[in-house]
Amino acid sequence: MPMDWEEWQKSRQKRSSPPRNGGDNGRGAPQFSVNLGGFFRKFDRFGKRLSWVWLLGIIVLVWLASGFFTVEPYERGLVKLFGRYSRQVEQGLRYHWPWPFESVIKVNYTQTRQFDVGGGGTRGLEEATMLTGDENIVNIQFMVLYKVDDPVAYAFNVFDPEKAIRDAAISAMREVIGRNSIDGALTENRAHIQEDTKDTLQAMMDKYRTGLTVDNVELQDVHVPSDVIQAFKDVTSAREDSERSVNEATGYRNNHIPEAEARAYAMVAQAQAYKSERVNRAQGEAARFLQLLYEYRKAPAVTRQRLLLEAMDSVLGSVDKYIISGDGARAVLPVLPLSAPQASAPEARASAAGTGEAASGAPQGSEQK
Repeated sequence: MPMDWEEWQKSRQKRSSPPRNGGDNGRGAPQFSVNLGGFFRKFDRFGKRLSWVWLLGIIVLVWLASGFFTVEPYERGLVKLFGRYSRQVEQGLRYHWPWPFESVIKVNYTQTRQFDVGGGGTRGLEEATMLTGDENIVNIQFMVLYKVDDPVAYAFNVFDPEKAIRDAAISAMREVIGRNSIDGALTENRAHIQEDTKDTLQAMMDKYRTGLTVDNVELQDVHVPSDVIQAFKDVTSAREDSERSVNEATGYRNNHIPEAEARAYAMVAQAQAYKSERVNRAQGEAARFLQLLYEYRKAPAVTRQRLLLEAMDSVLGSVDKYIISGDGARAVLPVLPLSAPQASAPEARASAAGTGEAASGAPQGSEQK
């Protein structure tokens, strides 16, 4: 039968307590008592000390085990000794002295990070509103892609690298937009603005030593504010009308100037040809005169007679000639068409022939050649 614990304790206390009657236990006979209470009290104190040692040892082991940490392949571990950078560790299972001696920061240096500027809300609208170089207001929404290039600089040089690169991106975009017109920002200069903003932002990151590399800057949306969109449309329409008028005037000029230049060239060429023809003719006549003079000096009489005959041939070669001999000379007036001096040569011949046939006193010895 198992012993009750309370009864055992009571019996132990009775055996450990001294006899009241000088050694008589009440039964009239002396008894030997063993002092087990002290032993158990000592054992309790030893057990309590042992439990505290074990507890302290467990705490120390847990504290030492807390120094183990794992670094992933895409991470870098940065160990700090009393809050100051100590060393950099690679991937794998690593150990550092537990807090408060050392601590570790893990930085993902392979992940491509991004953020958008100009999203919804009042803050996004304030960030997106910018002023162009021709003093026009434009709303720009863009995205920045970046990654960590130097984990140590990223973790220790700047208090908040994400906020730093965001503020720097907005500043760089404002600077670039301020050097461009609104038409360029809306149309053909978007690629140039993206590249210029990327270079400007990277220069800022290098200057601040943030350890960040900018991969790309992408313009997502570029538009004018809704409050001024109608005025902008009016300005754009007026600019288009102006460009159309300029283009029409340019086309008219391009059409008429070559035509006028061609006419001027033709007139100049015609004048040059006339000049050359007159000069050549004058030179030819002068040369001909000199040849005649040379021949005249050799035989003046013959040359004079020849010149006379050539002159008479040139003068009388194209007119009708009448040779009248004998008594026919007295009837010259009825034969010649003196009454109609303006008549043409065929009409004059026909009139003269009719008059000669009708006249009774016409000379019979006349001959026409």
